[in-house]
Amino acid sequence: MRMLKILTVVAIVLVTILLLHNGAWQRGPKYNAATEAKVQGVVQEVRQFWCPINGDEGTHLMLKTAHGVLEVHVAPLRFLQGNGMMFNQGDQIEVVGSMVIYQDHDALIARKITRGEQTFAFRQPNGRPLWVEPLHKYVR
Repeated sequence: MRMLKILTVVAIVLVTILLLHNGAWQRGPKYNAATEAKVQGVVQEVRQFWCPINGDEGTHLMLKTAHGVLEVHVAPLRFLQGNGMMFNQGDQIEVVGSMVIYQDHDALIARKITRGEQTFAFRQPNGRPLWVEPLHKYVR
């Protein structure tokens, strides 16, 4: 009987942890093709941290535009590293993505980024991530 109580408490704790973790991830904004915009600017900073939008360690760019600094949610770090992609401070880029509000600020969820002659795709036109699909189809 005592073992049953212990197992019940452990199960409740595990379910609570899973619900809290998934709940935080689900609160992140979603890609919306209806809010798609094209933005140009210079990368001021590259940040790596857990991202509620993709539920993974994500790469974020602080992009200096004509209208101020905009946070760009790019893709999971593992996706970029696995495909030999990286962005650096000073890169001049053009981003196409979904405008969202993230932590009370305007932000952009990147669908594709163009740097010079290279175009990197991160999402399909409907916003579905390309994390599991071969990159060679999406880099020109």
